[in-house]
Amino acid sequence: MIFQGTGYFIFIQTQNKAGKKPRMLRKRALTLIVALFVVAGLYIFTRVSPRRAKDFVSAKHVAKRSFDLKGTAEFPRKVRLFVAVLTHAKRKPRRDAIRDSWFKECNNQAICRFFSDEVGLSNQSRLKLANEGLENKDVVLLPPTARLAFTERLLLVWEWVYQHNIQFDYFLRIDDDHFLCLGRLLYELKHRPLKGLYWGFLHCHPKVVRIDEAWLLLSADLVEEVLARRRDKTLVCTPYGDQAVAIWINQSKKNVTYFIDNKRIVHKSAGKDPSFFNKDICEKYMSLHGTYPKSMRQFWLLWDNLRRRESHVLSYQIPKIEDYSKHCAFSPVFDYTGFISEYQFKPKLCHENPTWSVSGNMHAGREDDGERYSNY
Repeated sequence: MIFQGTGYFIFIQTQNKAGKKPRMLRKRALTLIVALFVVAGLYIFTRVSPRRAKDFVSAKHVAKRSFDLKGTAEFPRKVRLFVAVLTHAKRKPRRDAIRDSWFKECNNQAICRFFSDEVGLSNQSRLKLANEGLENKDVVLLPPTARLAFTERLLLVWEWVYQHNIQFDYFLRIDDDHFLCLGRLLYELKHRPLKGLYWGFLHCHPKVVRIDEAWLLLSADLVEEVLARRRDKTLVCTPYGDQAVAIWINQSKKNVTYFIDNKRIVHKSAGKDPSFFNKDICEKYMSLHGTYPKSMRQFWLLWDNLRRRESHVLSYQIPKIEDYSKHCAFSPVFDYTGFISEYQFKPKLCHENPTWSVSGNMHAGREDDGERYSNY
């Protein structure tokens, strides 16, 4: 008999010979065949399972392992910038558009990764996300928890970065509908404070002054300070990341610099506004919100054409960081009671694992719900 399994041919001699027992031979052959099928099944399962993919790592599994990236090619030991794109699993068209555009500027100065999770996903959706991670090697899966909301995701991202021994000068948390002028940002970071930097689009309203979490850049020392408070169980959380970060900045012992960049970090839906479609887009702006797959690629083509086809000499002007009082007349002290009830969440100690009414829910966003400008 000849049996083929997992790429090998197994020859089993079953003919009767003197002194042999046919039943015993058949029994042994059947046992061997069953064993081979089990081995083959396990092999196939481990090849397609999302949890076995080398480059598609769950933070839950990361926490159980020790990483030393010295001498490995996966990550540089030290980079100027770590870019974390927060994205829902179903937003693959957005991720593909980013891969086709500004992710091309990720280099040895910038590590760029998408961060998603399995909350509410079917097995089929999990498999699709796993295959995407295997193919592109740029997706990190965060562990699903009952308390998962924007703030918890941000903390898990930071823990993943440090568990991988990635050293950075600056950290950028960005939404998957932002067109980022990454080349400009990397150039400009050389001229920015290395310590205590809190940079982004500022919401200037009484009691609830904060940098919007859709584009939030922090220097490494501020991130380390937050994680230290998380370890000693003094860190407080709210479900929304920009609210929580505003509180953490208020409590910081660092000399914090507010870099209010509302003119260059466009908060409105730029991808629907024809006035932004210019080939010098990245000389005027730093990042454009509300940019969906079609406009993401269009912005990149305009900018890439300027740089490469016209041999244009880039002209990046480095604006001065102006005093906080020139941009906002209200105190930066954050008070959650300044929000309407929909966004009003009393801060709680993070180590108590609080859950929130918005925990585990997918944020619909502008593409689905349209613009939702308010007094906040």
